[in-house]
Amino acid sequence: MSTAVPGPSTTLTDRDLPPLFRASDQWAIARQSESFRAVRTQLVVLLLGTAAAMLAERLDSHVPAAFAAVLYALSIAMGLHTSRRRARARWQAHRAVAELSKSLAWQYMVHGGPFHSRAPHPDALFAERLEERLRELRKVGWQDTRNGAGTRGTGQITPAMRAVRAKPFDVRRDIYLRDRLLEQHAWYKRRAAQAHRAAMHWSSVTALLTLLALAAAVLRAAGVIGGWDLTGLFSAAAAAGVAWQEVRRHRPLTYAHSLVEQDLDTLRVAMTTTVTEDGWAEAVAEAERLVSPQHSDWLGAFGG
Repeated sequence: MSTAVPGPSTTLTDRDLPPLFRASDQWAIARQSESFRAVRTQLVVLLLGTAAAMLAERLDSHVPAAFAAVLYALSIAMGLHTSRRRARARWQAHRAVAELSKSLAWQYMVHGGPFHSRAPHPDALFAERLEERLRELRKVGWQDTRNGAGTRGTGQITPAMRAVRAKPFDVRRDIYLRDRLLEQHAWYKRRAAQAHRAAMHWSSVTALLTLLALAAAVLRAAGVIGGWDLTGLFSAAAAAGVAWQEVRRHRPLTYAHSLVEQDLDTLRVAMTTTVTEDGWAEAVAEAERLVSPQHSDWLGAFGG
């Protein structure tokens, strides 16, 4: 049994966190992929429809015109289907549940936030805070798939979580700094770099397509390319690139994740050197606020 108890030389994994986190995290990943895939496919279909319409005008043929009509109709059907599926709303709801349960679990384990060492009934408090927030998230589309009373409230507290909570302050601090703060710092640093590269890539693509649209317009005005309406095709492609950037939010995420990374690094140093046990609960609560999706969304609103 002792090998299952986390300690300073071991690392906590997702298996040690509430089952609700693991289930919600998997659902969020699946719904996020579905949402992005649907938008990407719809943009490609619209672009193909534009290309078919251009061919129909150039060749004066009913075949590409009919093909364009089918593609536009397909795009409308895809939009209606996506709207009914509400993949984006469900993805965000499940992501919120996953991050909520993970954050509460870490605060519970290391005596952070409301689960400080003086809390008389931490298990009951954990159950109360978790179920209270879940009731709010049900209103925005989260579907509770838990079966039985044993999977609710305190049923989400794993043996590993209780084992960590029972450890001395120094051990809990080391586990939190290593397995939570360092992991989150590395994650935000990595995601900021990825978002920056994606933003630069798509900005270059849209700039090139816009330049091609300008060149096509000039050449058509000069009578070089005749009746080919390449301006419309390149413009539509550039617009699709801009729309895709807006969906993926590359620039806002670069800005938000970079700021969170810097704040986490500063807080990690303070929690390692100057924060005592008396101020530990407040420091953990601040760290969890920094890594919350709501905080990133708020920062991203200023980085667009």
